Amino acid sequence: MSNTFLEKHVNKLTVSGLLVIACLLMLIIYVWTQAKAAEERLVEQQFNLSLVNLSQNIDARIASMKLIAKTIANDKHIKDWIDNGLAADKTSILVDKLGFLVNEYGLTSASFADKNTHMYWNHEGFLRVLQPDIDTWYFAYLASGKSDLVSVYHDKNKNRVDVYVNYQQTDGNGLSGIATSFNGVLDMLNNSIFAKHGDIYLVDSLGKIQVHAEANIAGTKSLQDMFAEDIVDSLLQPNSTEFIKVKQTGSQLLGARYIPSMNWYVVANVTKANK
Repeated sequence: MSNTFLEKHVNKLTVSGLLVIACLLMLIIYVWTQAKAAEERLVEQQFNLSLVNLSQNIDARIASMKLIAKTIANDKHIKDWIDNGLAADKTSILVDKLGFLVNEYGLTSASFADKNTHMYWNHEGFLRVLQPDIDTWYFAYLASGKSDLVSVYHDKNKNRVDVYVNYQQTDGNGLSGIATSFNGVLDMLNNSIFAKHGDIYLVDSLGKIQVHAEANIAGTKSLQDMFAEDIVDSLLQPNSTEFIKVKQTGSQLLGARYIPSMNWYVVANVTKANK
């Protein structure tokens, strides 16, 4: 057997071996890529489910508060009292009802205003007649014609966040408001998977951050301060269901879910490298 014949077979075996190795490497890379993609899809699905769960829990809480506020504004006994001239000796009809709701539902306050006289009571009694130059939120609310108004208040002295839900009769004189601690929602946000891998907060329909773990950010920053306008526009859609890969960094996932009862969004900003 000649050396040339042996060399040809050795060369063929070498080429075949290299081809096998190359194919194996390609297969390994393909399997690894598919596994990595599947892992990322599972993580995103987990993020999606967690975000949906948060938005639904918050929505249910606000919806129940709206129902209480609407009940106060439409209360027949309160209406009869107003129609009969707001007799001082019958004020307890209103105050007792407000006090009962505060105790029954663990509220921080419950209030009622007559839109004709602008007289204003809470669960402790009569407060004052509301004035345009002082109570600007109230008169702006009346002028808006909207039935519902949801807002938050950050009490930095008490280290507490309260959510206020107001309801006004669009065809009557009743306007009510209830407030409760929003710390339970803050706890939900801070204990969520998003707080461990990034940021989680609530924004209004315009993108302004209303609730954040850092009190100095809430009410002062907006999504537009942090992300490109086209990203914010894509994010703040009621039917938004997918996370967006932020182009500026390429390593962030940004997702939002709509909260119908507030017309707000819960937003999660997750760093992929930390997953």
